[in-house]
Amino acid sequence: MINSQRSMKIKAAKKFAQSGMTLVEMLISMFIFILMMFSSVYVLHQIYKNYGFAMEQGMSVAAVEHSLKYIIEDIRGMRQSDAGAYPIELADDFNFIFYSDVDKDDVTEKVHYYLENNLIKRGISNPSGTPPVYPAEDETVTTLAENVVNTALQPLFCYFNTNYPADQVNNPLATPVSPVADIRLIKMDVYVNLDPFRSPDNIRLESYVMLRNLKDNW
Repeated sequence: MINSQRSMKIKAAKKFAQSGMTLVEMLISMFIFILMMFSSVYVLHQIYKNYGFAMEQGMSVAAVEHSLKYIIEDIRGMRQSDAGAYPIELADDFNFIFYSDVDKDDVTEKVHYYLENNLIKRGISNPSGTPPVYPAEDETVTTLAENVVNTALQPLFCYFNTNYPADQVNNPLATPVSPVADIRLIKMDVYVNLDPFRSPDNIRLESYVMLRNLKDNW
């Protein structure tokens, strides 16, 4: 009778041991659980990171669009300098110099838009002396747009004559444009990217300005 009870206890212990988890199985289960936790955290972090980058990219593009409005307004208001010079001084791929009353004070400023180190900058020179001159050393420079990634093959400025779009052979005009009096339409072509390593696709912004104030008899 005693042996029979002892045998039953041994069988019950073996059955319990077989029904439970071994130490190895428990460690494997814990490893899988921890791996799943880290994977979930990583996925959530990437989602948040990508969302944040998309928001920053959108804000960067909006800032450039806002700057383009000011540039277009300045270009549309171009006029001859206070010294009587032609409204456009230089028209190149990444430099555009012209005259305009940008601050509405009835004085014509010399305006220089250019691209430098992924920044669109504006230089302003005020006339001084009699007759008026525009000293280069008096130019005040401000940054209007950031994260502009145009390459040498992607000019910031393109210029067209009065025969565009019928004349596709001679347009856009070769740069630097000479004579500048041929210019009747200007295109700004801006490529924006907050971080090219994270987003290989640049965002392209195009704006056209018709120079209605210029006459063909200049």
